[in-house]
Amino acid sequence: MPQFDVIVIGCGAMGSAALLHLAKARRRVLGIDRFQPPHRFGSTHGETRITRAAIGEGVDYTPLAQRSHAIWRELERETGAHLFEQCGCLFIPSQHGGEVHGVTSAQFFANIETAARLHGVDGETLPSERLRADYPAFATAPGDRAFLDREGGYLLVEDCVRTELAVAARHGATLLTGRCVTSFRRAAGDLTVTMDDGSTASATTLIVTTGPWITELIAPLQRRVNVTRQVLYWFELLSNPQRFGPNAPVFIWDVAGREHAASDIYGFPWLGSPDNGVKIAQEVLTGETDPDHVTREVTADEIAATYETYVRPFVPDLGPRCLRSEVCLYTNAPGGRFIIDRDPGDANVIYASACSGHGFKHSPAVGEALAAMALGQPPRVDLSGFTLDRLAAP
Repeated sequence: MPQFDVIVIGCGAMGSAALLHLAKARRRVLGIDRFQPPHRFGSTHGETRITRAAIGEGVDYTPLAQRSHAIWRELERETGAHLFEQCGCLFIPSQHGGEVHGVTSAQFFANIETAARLHGVDGETLPSERLRADYPAFATAPGDRAFLDREGGYLLVEDCVRTELAVAARHGATLLTGRCVTSFRRAAGDLTVTMDDGSTASATTLIVTTGPWITELIAPLQRRVNVTRQVLYWFELLSNPQRFGPNAPVFIWDVAGREHAASDIYGFPWLGSPDNGVKIAQEVLTGETDPDHVTREVTADEIAATYETYVRPFVPDLGPRCLRSEVCLYTNAPGGRFIIDRDPGDANVIYASACSGHGFKHSPAVGEALAAMALGQPPRVDLSGFTLDRLAAP
C-alpha cells in the first residue's frame, strides 16, 4: 500500500493549492481527484473568476485575499504563466435591500469600506455622478454609488489550477485522477483511503477539499451545506465594445429590487475579442441539487429569462444572443461563510468547504493554510473564524 505524509482528496481550487504548498515543503503528498482537473463538473471552471481585496462578505476575508494575490504573483514569476489580471473590481450596492453571499447589500458595502480602511486596500468610493460618468456601460439610477477596488480583477481559473498542479508535480507530488475516494479509516496508526476501484493508500493526514461532494466523506457537514446549480452566460456585445475592453473592471452589482431582479449580477471584460461576448451571471440560489445528477443543459427559456430580467435593463450594450453557457455548482453554508476545520472524529482529517460561491479568489492562501495545519504549523492567515462552530458568526 503506498504511504504518504498527506493525501489531498479533491484537486480543484483549494486542493490544488494545498498540494502545491505541501510539495514545496518537500512532503510526500498524493492528490486524488475523481475527474481530470481542471474540469467542468464542479465549481472551478468557466474561464474566469472575480478576485477582490476589500471583501464585503466580512473584513476577516481580506487577509486571505491579499495573501492569495501575493501567491498568484509569485506563481506567475516562477512559471511565466499569466493567471491574474488586475483590472479592478467595481461593486454597486442595491438601494432596495438585497443580499450578496448571505450579507445584506448595505452591510456588504460597509464591510468593503471598512476592510479597505483597515487593511490599506487601494480603492475609493464613487458618488453617483462619478459612477454614471465613468461607467456608462451600466444603467445605474440617480443615487447609486460604488466602490472601486483597484487591487481586484479576475483570475484565469483553469490556468490557475493547471499551473498549481504542474508545479506541485515538479516538486514531487503524485496526482491520481479518475479515482473516487469512497471511504477512509484509521488503521495501524495511519489513515487509509479506499477508492472506487478497490485500491488503497495511506497517510498521516488527510485534507478533504471535494467541493460539492464534501458530505460524502465529512459527516458533520451533512444537512449543514447545500449545493445549488448556477449558470454562467456569455452574451453578445452589440455596441460600445470599448466599455468592456481589457481595461474595464470586473463588476458586482446588486440589482435586487429593481425591475424584477432578485439578486446581484456580476460580469467581466471580454477576453481576446469583443466577438467572444461578455461573461455575466446572476446569483439567485435555486433549489438544492445533486452534483452527480445536476442538469448541465442550459435551456433557451433560461437564457431568455436571464437576459430579460438581469441583462437588458442594466447592461444595454449586450444583446439577447447567448454565445456560450456553463453550469457550475455552489456549495453553500448559512450566511455564505467558509467552513475550514478538523473532523471531530479524527483531528488528522482536515477539510475546507463550503466556499459559498466566493472561494476561488482565496484558494491559494487557504491551500497554504491547510498545508500548514497538516504539518502542525500555525497558518500564516488566521482561520479561527471559519470553524464549524463559528458557522453562524456574522
